[in-house]
Amino acid sequence: MNRKNFIIFSGILILCIVGFIYYKLEYSKDIFAQIVSKVGEVNLVNKKGELLGKVEEGYKIKTGEYLQTKENSSATIKFIDNSFAIISEKSLIVMENLEYDEDSKKSVTNLLLLKGNVESTVANQNTFGSEYKVITPTLQLAVRGTIFNVNVEGNISRAFVTEGKILATSGNSSLTLNTGYGVVSDGKNKLNGPILILNKPSIKLNELNIKYYKKYVSWNKLEGAIKYHVQIHSISKYNTLIYDKYINKTELKVGDLKDGKYKISIQAVDEYGLEGFKNERHFSVQSSPIPPKVNAPKNSEKSRMILFTWEKSVEASKYILEVSKTRSFDKILIRVNNLNFSLDKMLLPLQKGKYFIRMSSIDNSDKIGPYSETYQFEVENK
Repeated sequence: MNRKNFIIFSGILILCIVGFIYYKLEYSKDIFAQIVSKVGEVNLVNKKGELLGKVEEGYKIKTGEYLQTKENSSATIKFIDNSFAIISEKSLIVMENLEYDEDSKKSVTNLLLLKGNVESTVANQNTFGSEYKVITPTLQLAVRGTIFNVNVEGNISRAFVTEGKILATSGNSSLTLNTGYGVVSDGKNKLNGPILILNKPSIKLNELNIKYYKKYVSWNKLEGAIKYHVQIHSISKYNTLIYDKYINKTELKVGDLKDGKYKISIQAVDEYGLEGFKNERHFSVQSSPIPPKVNAPKNSEKSRMILFTWEKSVEASKYILEVSKTRSFDKILIRVNNLNFSLDKMLLPLQKGKYFIRMSSIDNSDKIGPYSETYQFEVENK
């Protein structure tokens, strides 16, 4: 490359870099609030609740817009100051005021929650004049760096704090909610409280090692709890709320989850409808290829030969079969690799004693799936 061409090339490169930086800066100025992840149906509606359009990930929210989540739906909103709001299912929220000053870095976020639930994780509002507020028909919550929830159900508003503190105001009465306290308001009476929220339920952690496509997560019953709020988030760049239900039991079947990383949180709900501290746990799901279902082994007519049968897995091209003397399979007695997917039975020689058996599938790409449920059996040779 001669000197002239080099200078031209360098000039074009510099212009491209400058243009890219300018574009990014100008583009970022417009993004005060953006939907960074969503599940199900999230809509823009007017004041009458009439549909204006469906919202997808990446949508930039404007001041005055009404955001509605349908059943089994959720939306995660990221604000310019790195605060986040997770809107639960069957909620209606209005972006009442969204302001940002590029020079002073002052940000003003006012959310009006008309129905449903919003969980806010608010960055420290260190810049003078910055604020983050969630307003309901009967409450106003102002914060400076905290994690809190607000819920609206009919004419009742509830708020509780799990980290930091907020100022709750209703009419002429105000009170400060520190970590571990909540308040309930009907808009008519003076605020009572603060009310101490419940502790974390104790999750049975050994059940969170989800390596099979149907598992149960359970937790201990907590005194004072009338129900439990269970949420499951899919973990990627942002937390995406994929399960959000209130249940009366202390057990939940975790199924139909795609392979990936997740977070489950469980909160006890008291007689006031206030939710307690979250017990959060991260877990991974490996559910494919689905393993075959192992049937009970049978003694064969042949000496010391045991017949194993299983129900085929539609995702398998081959199987692995393992037999051990221990439930932990720390010492594997027999391991048969690369069983053809067309097989559904096998004879194995075993001495008298107690054993455990499990199987896994291998798919067409040679990915080994999770183990099946372990089956315990006993051989009693004559």
